[in-house]
Amino acid sequence: MTLILAIPLVMLGGTIGALARYLVLTLVSARTSLPGWCGILVVNLLGSFLAGFFVNWLTLEQAGLRLGPLSPLNLEIERIEYGELLALTAVGFCGAFTTFSSFALDNVFLAIEDRRWFTANILVSVGACFLAVLGGWTLGGVVAA
Repeated sequence: MTLILAIPLVMLGGTIGALARYLVLTLVSARTSLPGWCGILVVNLLGSFLAGFFVNWLTLEQAGLRLGPLSPLNLEIERIEYGELLALTAVGFCGAFTTFSSFALDNVFLAIEDRRWFTANILVSVGACFLAVLGGWTLGGVVAA
């Protein structure tokens, strides 16, 4: 897959993913009495599930292990390469829908390959990002004052 093809696919998937995120958050807020953070939780859970689904499904397809009626080949898109489908779905859509799905998917790979890095990635990412938000929050307050 070329970068010239990957960029528009990631952009298209990202546009759809960002819109889907907005719609899910709006629906959860409008249709339930759940606190606001629950909408983000729904998005993160759904996005993480979809990232895992797309990566494993398309990887198995590429390896020639047909999965039946969900097969991209059965959907008559055999002219599109698997890398292009991953750019559109896992990177573009899931990445814009929720970046947490990318974090979760990376942790699945790390859990399989090297549990030490898996643990380190979770602890450092959550801790460091929490501290980064606090730092940005503090700086924003200083700048606004």
